[in-house]
Amino acid sequence: MKLSKTTLWSTIVLVVVVIALVLVLIFVPSSSKNKTASSSSSSLSASQKSAATQTALANFNKFFNLSTSMTERQALLQNGSQFAQAMNSEFSQLSNESLSVVVNSSSLTSASTLNLNYTIELNGQPVLKDQSGEMLKINGTWVVSDSTLCTLLSLGGSAPSICK
Repeated sequence: MKLSKTTLWSTIVLVVVVIALVLVLIFVPSSSKNKTASSSSSSLSASQKSAATQTALANFNKFFNLSTSMTERQALLQNGSQFAQAMNSEFSQLSNESLSVVVNSSSLTSASTLNLNYTIELNGQPVLKDQSGEMLKINGTWVVSDSTLCTLLSLGGSAPSICK
C-alpha cells in the first residue's frame, strides 16, 4: 500500500506530537504535585505531627486561660499587640467566671497550620459550641490566628476595627 505524501506527513507529525507529550508527562513535574508536597503535613513524621499538635493545643488552651497574663496572651495571638484593647475588654469581663475551651477535633493541614473545632464553656456550661478556628506557627511559636479571635469577637457584638 502506498501512502500519499500528505498522509505520510500527517502520520509523522502525529507520532512526533505523541512522543513529545509522553516525554513532557514523564520528565516535567506537575505543579499540583509540588504544591501538595510542599504545603501538606505529609513531610512531617508522625512524632513531629503529634508534637506540633500538642504544642499548638497547649498554646490554644493557654490563650483562653483566665490566669494567663495579657502580655502572654498577646504573644499567643497573631498580631496580638494590635488586639490589646479588645482583649483587655473581653477578658476583664470574664474575670469572675470560669472559662474553659474544649477542643473537639484538630487537623494539622501543614507544618504551620492546625485547624480545630472547639467549644467554649463558661462556668462548666457550653456557650459557644462547634466553633472553627486555626492555630498558626509563626516564628517558631504556635499562635491563635487573628481571624479566629475576630470570629469570636463578632459573635459577641461588634468586632474591633482591626478585624475588618
